[in-house]
Amino acid sequence: MITDGLSPLAVLVFMGAVLTTVVLIITYVVARLAKRDGVARIAVRTLLAGLGVYAVILLTASLTSRNRVLALGDEKHICEIDCHLAYSVLGAKSESLPDGSVREVVTVKVRFDETTIAPWRPKDAPLSPNSRYVALIDGQNRRFTGSTEALKRRLIPGASYTTDIAFDVPADARDLRLVLRNDDPETRLIIGHENSLLHGKTTFALTRAS
Repeated sequence: MITDGLSPLAVLVFMGAVLTTVVLIITYVVARLAKRDGVARIAVRTLLAGLGVYAVILLTASLTSRNRVLALGDEKHICEIDCHLAYSVLGAKSESLPDGSVREVVTVKVRFDETTIAPWRPKDAPLSPNSRYVALIDGQNRRFTGSTEALKRRLIPGASYTTDIAFDVPADARDLRLVLRNDDPETRLIIGHENSLLHGKTTFALTRAS
């Protein structure tokens, strides 16, 4: 299974790091107000050491990852913590526009994978996706963003739907691939997530390999 790298363990580590950071900052402020310089120094050193360790692990996970390009029909799972939504590209079609640009219409399938539901989540509970980002990227790494409105539909476990997403791209855009990912800002700081700094990305091919 190819996922965006989000996992309950990574989320717990991130939340623990945030909570620890807040506690250490409060400890430092209180210690300074109370003129307990020794305690304040320990709090600052512990905070800096912890942030350094977290940064090293984050970057190590990113630098050991790799980019992937999924073929038509291959699924990428985006984690919603207690379940996954699976996305795949079924095809794409092009239309020339009067201004000389090209409209690329990408057909995406969205599926609520019922086999990924966590034990504590009700098996029949509907899901509203977290925020999403979609764009086409070409061989020159130019990005052309699209609307995510069609990806906001609620789903029940096992259900799926297909939708078309339109992108306007220059006529000289070649080797187009679809970027479809989570767009929650905190994912940039979660270890192993594809949105984190320097992490490999998973994109979708729009045509079958020749």
